[in-house]
Amino acid sequence: MTTTNKQKHTIADRFKSLEQEYSLFDIRIDSVPIWERIRFHIYRQIKQQNGTGQAHTGVDNDWRDYIRGGGLFLKNLFINNPYLADQSDVLYLGHHRRKKQEDGHWWDLYCDPIHEACDHEYVQFERPHLLDHYRPARTSNLRYLDLIEYGGTLQRLLGLHEPEIPQEARSQLVAAGSAMEDQFDADVDLLSQATEALHVRRTTLPLYRRLLERVDPELAVIVVSYGNETFIEACKRQNVRIAELQHGVINENHLGYSYSGSRTKEMFPDYLLTFGEFWTDVVEFPIPDDQIIPVGYPYLEQFANTYDNVETKNQLLFISQGLIGEQLSKFAVAVDQSPDIDHNIVYKLHPGEYDRWRTEYPWLAETEITVIDSSEPALYRLFSESSGQVGVYSTAVYEGLQFDLKTYLYDCPGEETLQPLLDNGTAILVSSVDQLVSALKNHTTQFDREQYFSPNATSRMCDTLSDLKSK
Repeated sequence: MTTTNKQKHTIADRFKSLEQEYSLFDIRIDSVPIWERIRFHIYRQIKQQNGTGQAHTGVDNDWRDYIRGGGLFLKNLFINNPYLADQSDVLYLGHHRRKKQEDGHWWDLYCDPIHEACDHEYVQFERPHLLDHYRPARTSNLRYLDLIEYGGTLQRLLGLHEPEIPQEARSQLVAAGSAMEDQFDADVDLLSQATEALHVRRTTLPLYRRLLERVDPELAVIVVSYGNETFIEACKRQNVRIAELQHGVINENHLGYSYSGSRTKEMFPDYLLTFGEFWTDVVEFPIPDDQIIPVGYPYLEQFANTYDNVETKNQLLFISQGLIGEQLSKFAVAVDQSPDIDHNIVYKLHPGEYDRWRTEYPWLAETEITVIDSSEPALYRLFSESSGQVGVYSTAVYEGLQFDLKTYLYDCPGEETLQPLLDNGTAILVSSVDQLVSALKNHTTQFDREQYFSPNATSRMCDTLSDLKSK
């Protein structure tokens, strides 16, 4: 294992050690196990402050943002009001970050292919992304959650339903926070984040319960569970089963899913529907193994063959992510300037980097590298016309395997690694231009695609949701 990979695991291991040492999973406030609601965010914050960048563009929560949020709240009274939704068998809490497809519509890549194929009544709800919603959306029966999101914000701004933190829990959180600051040289405030999480719960839980009473679903399907604990709690209180769709890479350092040993999470979905068999055993999930169901990735299955007629070029595709964008983009520039590499270099930004790359990665603009900072051309088109890909931990790297791409992982700190691809020889780790030059000359790939993405994903998904709905 490289020094870089040791560092990645060390940060995660030290974090897990501290949360055990300070018994953070045992803290209950108003009967709420509060650590499970802030754990992922605290860990990500520590990673960012240890030099791994910004995952996604966010909002600043200044007065302008509050005004825009208030506008969305008022608009939601009349447009896509969630409380005017009809009763439906299946309720979806979709992904707020949509992707524009060649049909001109903005797709929820995880939910819309299911809607297109499965025969069940549904309604989908969506939070705003960067204080906006993408239109026109492909989802036909779509409602917004602005009334709940900003209705809760308004209550908190008015000081309503403020939680009180008992002294024992307060001392425990402060002590653990101080230990994390010393251990990671990071500014984290566990007490304030716990207080905020409890305040969000108090102001939005009744609103979610009212929504569920209105829709009366047999099954709730969500795309991301961490950060949605209050919605999950509302479902559990209303006796609504919850299934989560896998939306990205899962490994032992992804603390939204990894709960080893005595760690557990009460507000976790009842079922996790994964891309394939590989993902079932990558971590200790907080639910039984028989509730982790490999179904495949319908979007990948439906659209991977769209570009079969695209001609493959001598092209290297770099797959960026916000947390490692600075390091990877500098490596891409070095590769582009090497006289020993004759590939065309294309740098595909993550959507969270689109509006900030010129400021944060100005060196990219000073080269002849093709930088993709929009939804077009489509990622699968880029895969089809490339001969190799370079990434760090993006789910897109796994998707690129479907296109027979030679795969190289750049050795730099990141939120997660794709170590299994290195272990089984599917990918080669490179930390310098010279290593990449050598790998390009000698690399041959053999791998089992179906291990990562189960076949017949669309039919599997429809059958699985039907079974869960009728249980």
